[in-house]
Amino acid sequence: MHTYLSLDIGTTGTKVALVSEIGRTIRSAYAEYPILTPRTGFAEQDSEAWWDAVVEGCRSLGASNPEELSAVMAIGICGQMHTHVYLDAAGKPIRSAITWMDQRTQHIVDIINADDKESALIMEETANNATSTYTAPQVSWIQKNEPETWKQTKHILVAKDYIKYRLTGEMMTDYSEASGTLLFDVRNRKWSDEMFNFFSIPRSVFPDAAPSATIMGRITREIAQQTGLPEGTPVANGSADNSAAALGAGMVDKGQVTLIIGTAGVISACSDSPLPDEKHRVLCWNYCLEDRWINIGVTQTAGESLNWFKKAFDYENKKSSGDIFSAYDKETADIPDGCDGLMFLPYLNGERTPYWDSNARGVFFGINMKSTKPHFIKSIMEGVSFALRHNIETVESLGMAVDQVLAVGGGLKSPVWLPVLSRIIQRPINTVAVPDTGNVGNSIIAGLALGEFASVEEATRQLISIDRTIKSPPSEKYERRYLHFLGLYEDLKERFASYAES
Repeated sequence: MHTYLSLDIGTTGTKVALVSEIGRTIRSAYAEYPILTPRTGFAEQDSEAWWDAVVEGCRSLGASNPEELSAVMAIGICGQMHTHVYLDAAGKPIRSAITWMDQRTQHIVDIINADDKESALIMEETANNATSTYTAPQVSWIQKNEPETWKQTKHILVAKDYIKYRLTGEMMTDYSEASGTLLFDVRNRKWSDEMFNFFSIPRSVFPDAAPSATIMGRITREIAQQTGLPEGTPVANGSADNSAAALGAGMVDKGQVTLIIGTAGVISACSDSPLPDEKHRVLCWNYCLEDRWINIGVTQTAGESLNWFKKAFDYENKKSSGDIFSAYDKETADIPDGCDGLMFLPYLNGERTPYWDSNARGVFFGINMKSTKPHFIKSIMEGVSFALRHNIETVESLGMAVDQVLAVGGGLKSPVWLPVLSRIIQRPINTVAVPDTGNVGNSIIAGLALGEFASVEEATRQLISIDRTIKSPPSEKYERRYLHFLGLYEDLKERFASYAES
């Protein structure tokens, strides 16, 4: 039996998994590592921790499944976007990696966005506007604040590309990751000379970009001895983690949307042409399929809103280790839609799309004598669902018709939340049988790179199956509540800003 090895270089840990030819996870290993916060607003990681997690994961799988590990025919890899490491001429890390969570460049970004000419240039070249998440402003910060680091820097690699380099000795990135640098021409799938000039970054420090389904190198003899992987095993170029997860859920055609409710809520909408948002609400990036693009919407605290509620108020279950979604299902089963007038704005830590408002905060509105603990819980589910619908409709305003939603993530295991989401977004929702779609996406990309599949459509038919489809009738109550939800933020927007300054 042939297998794939899937590597997912995440924000809080790395997952290493053996995946069968039919997309089923045989066994996996996971290792966590910390976020380093040397100063307020900074969020860094030790790139060596990523590598140690990969090596330990491979050794663990080799100890428990030696035959399957020796049968690996290719390695698929995805990782956290934007997070990048600075390397010297010998290919050694110079400092801790700067993660996508880091906020040190907000001042730089504010100056860029305040200049209409500069902002327009960036939108024209990259199909996006500047935010503190992107790599290029963070490189600017290094240039200005750590000149010795910058003097030594010869290469910059995002997280998964650094691991590929350690595995093969080769440097390459893919289009989906490159689009997260603010240095990439998303429309034409190439690096932008204008952006390198704008940020005063030599083009040579970033690797060449190629399609995700490209064999970028092979496991070296030294790494084979270190990990137990067969020498010469092909390594696929891979993709950003959100793209791999979306592909593993079956998102291939325009009009399909992958919706993930985890810590954050993310919608990824697939299109066959780039759809830049001139109003700077949602993101426009390259997908892991060569002729596809995605628009991304992010609700910052989705599942995390329920986790916050549990930690803040649910004293009986505060120390429990169970799934909070399951724990709350029975309590909310009999609460009516609309929660007897209670509404929640899920902006506990500001909001990303479509508002990009760091001052926004969470609000319970309409508390009354009927409001009980289960009302608050279900209102959180409804508030997050309203925010996700807003992101879907924002993407549709760009000229895309969303006709199918593919749902994955912990929050959608809930028999209460999933129907609520269906009634609110008013689109058919398909849930995917395999829970870890990132592993499947990595395997599809690796298989395409090897030529094991004639097409991505053939790959998804073989490896992906729909668990169930939910299609709810229209809800007049939710339609009215949705308008109130949108209006409540608009009413409070200026108040959020003035309160933040007080």
